[in-house]
Amino acid sequence: MRGFLLAAIGLALVSPTAFADGTNLAGSLWHCTRATDQSQFVITFYPGGGVGGGEFQNGEVSPYIFDASRTKPGEWPGRWDQTGRRFTWTFPDQSIRIEGSLTGLGQTTMRLAGTETSLVGRSAVTCTALTKLPTIGAGLVIPRDSRFIDLDGEEGELKVPAGVSLQEQGSR
Repeated sequence: MRGFLLAAIGLALVSPTAFADGTNLAGSLWHCTRATDQSQFVITFYPGGGVGGGEFQNGEVSPYIFDASRTKPGEWPGRWDQTGRRFTWTFPDQSIRIEGSLTGLGQTTMRLAGTETSLVGRSAVTCTALTKLPTIGAGLVIPRDSRFIDLDGEEGELKVPAGVSLQEQGSR
């Protein structure tokens, strides 16, 4: 269902999972599982409201890419919002939206629980906090809606500058 662009990258993200007031998602990184097919992915809530993520398989994460021609330096294509324990995480270039809430506050293991809506459909998701980004894989997930790739070739061809959604904030 998702295409891949093969490229070797080596990016790292260190994300704190400590929440100052017990609920703030800024700077956090999460490992998530879809209920529909048990596929896994990673999402992050960047300070300032940006989002990142990628598909997780075989111990590696393939970061989502985005159309960097539409963003200013230091800006991310998606947004997240939070009100108390409720949150919305939106990544438009991948047509993914997750709405949910923090659970397990005050316990040793906090979780996110919610619903992912994407081009593939809807799925319940559950997420656990990560202290560091898993190994970055060789593939970058690319949307199949042809918004910024040409699918005539086997892997597709990028038509605009692309950014990687999981990387150190200053390295874009």
